[in-house]
Amino acid sequence: MIIGVFMVLPMLTYAQVTINYINMSIYYGNQSITNVINITSDQLVIPIYQYCSQESNVLFNAYLDPLSNLGIVSVSLVLYNGSFISIPVIDYSPKYISMEVNCSLPIYGVYLSIGSYDPYPLEALVIPSSNITYTLTQGSINASIPLIPGLNYIFAIVKIISISPAEASISNYLTAELSTEYSSINIGYLNTYAEITTYITYSSNIEITANGTTYIIITPYYYVPIGNNIENLVLSGSSKPMVMLTGAPWVKYSYDNCTVINPGIPGITPWTTYLSYTPYCIINSSINPITINFIGESLQELKCNNVFVTTQSGSILSLTGNLTINPTLSRVLYVTISGIRTIGIYLNSIPTSTVTVHIPLISRSSLSVTDELGNPINALIYLNVNGTLLPFMNGTCVYPGIYDIYALVNGELMDLGTSSIIQDNTLKIPIFSNYTLNIAIPQKCPDLNLELLIKYGNNQYVFPLSNIQQQIDIPNVVIGDHIQMALLGNGSVLYQRELIVNESNPESLVLSPRVINFIPMDLLNNELSTAVLNIGNLYYIGPGRYCVPINSSVGMVIYGNDVYVVNITNSNIYVRVWTLGALGIKSLLIILGLLTLLIVISSIVKGLGGRSGGGNNDYVVIN
Repeated sequence: MIIGVFMVLPMLTYAQVTINYINMSIYYGNQSITNVINITSDQLVIPIYQYCSQESNVLFNAYLDPLSNLGIVSVSLVLYNGSFISIPVIDYSPKYISMEVNCSLPIYGVYLSIGSYDPYPLEALVIPSSNITYTLTQGSINASIPLIPGLNYIFAIVKIISISPAEASISNYLTAELSTEYSSINIGYLNTYAEITTYITYSSNIEITANGTTYIIITPYYYVPIGNNIENLVLSGSSKPMVMLTGAPWVKYSYDNCTVINPGIPGITPWTTYLSYTPYCIINSSINPITINFIGESLQELKCNNVFVTTQSGSILSLTGNLTINPTLSRVLYVTISGIRTIGIYLNSIPTSTVTVHIPLISRSSLSVTDELGNPINALIYLNVNGTLLPFMNGTCVYPGIYDIYALVNGELMDLGTSSIIQDNTLKIPIFSNYTLNIAIPQKCPDLNLELLIKYGNNQYVFPLSNIQQQIDIPNVVIGDHIQMALLGNGSVLYQRELIVNESNPESLVLSPRVINFIPMDLLNNELSTAVLNIGNLYYIGPGRYCVPINSSVGMVIYGNDVYVVNITNSNIYVRVWTLGALGIKSLLIILGLLTLLIVISSIVKGLGGRSGGGNNDYVVIN
């Protein structure tokens, strides 16, 4: 599986992303490991020390897609001290490197330099040219590969024969050493000892430096794609053309009347096959489709109803499943989100049959929405994109970034301000699923049915209160909201206040209704137990301590058929009722009896005194 990683892109801006991969395999002992590496720079250091030991060697292979526009420019080994050394390779091409690493060396890893290089045709006719020879005794030469009309230069085999003690070297750009041998050779009538080093180069200019007698033999190879009209190609009599099938993991070849040969030249890819060219050779190939899986920032399969992928052929696929393409025909994909083309995907290198492409999209399912307490909230989220509110719901995806965010809560669109939409982010909506109030009522309100009325926004709740201390849970309260609270007694407002919701939850509140002392008295200062105090819709019978509605200043005292208007602005209400009460009447009768008796006695005394005095001023004193 190949995973391509995209750069983070701003929302709704077009960009082009080219994906290149290199496939790496390491064989050590009886084991092997294979990995696909995303090429993000022109230098790759691949550690292999963990697979290397003093007792064994490591076989290292790496290859690029032959249709890629990248090439392996050079290869060398990195030692633990940081130095680089070159060793002979088994096969080398800008698309493929195979080498055996001697583990007796202090090897850290393999260094690959990556650069631009044109694609190879999957099938081509390869034609070796006549040898080019040079003799060099001191200094350097720059040998150029000649151009041949109608043919394309592919590589050259270079043999450097250094007569001992001469030394020679070749520049290593797009060049690799294949082998070195020491042998006796005949030069004219002279038999001498020489070092023979064979190179393969894909450069058309070769710089060779020598110190001593050196012979250089260059054999260029050219190619023409099989798709051209090779029947009309005129070849020289000395040419020995051959068919080169470069191949790829997704290509399957079959051929008839063809002879497989080993021409002694490296393979362009791990699947390169060489055939003898004859007019009767029939080659057929089949292309296996490439499966492309799309994953988002969560590294899970993307399912985005608002995202579509368009291929070069014009096919449109909703980004809710896999996509299959013909890798030889269609390697460019365009991602369109919400109707706008936002990114072009160029699959420049596909060295396997399955590609997993990472698109930096955030799906709604990867974003958590909670209240301030961390409780999940099922709220519809809207993103302001260029002045349009885009519903961010299940099945939709957006690029990560900063957005103006809105939430639909309880039928109202709430502006959450700007926030980041990134993978695994938690979007907090400033509401409490249950905002808890610990209510305390220090004053008792006897004979009243107490309730707490809550109002905020378009919401209204009534909670019965049965104790002087009680917990109330208010649903979906928004931080910063103004909550109106009223303590009701038999429907009358006893106390009210406004609360601004903060991040404190639960919150403790004390509801302190106004309480008065009602003391109805008769003329003799006796309490009247049947006197009624009426304030608004509330009625209290007899003296006592009662809760009264807020903003009440006047009440009525009812006793029998009499009604008295009283001022209740004070906390103690003394009311003098013009009555004597039941005890007062009895006392009044006694007083009246005594007064009657005194009047009678006074009359008697006055009569007796008149008879003894003989005049008006006469009176009788009774001792």
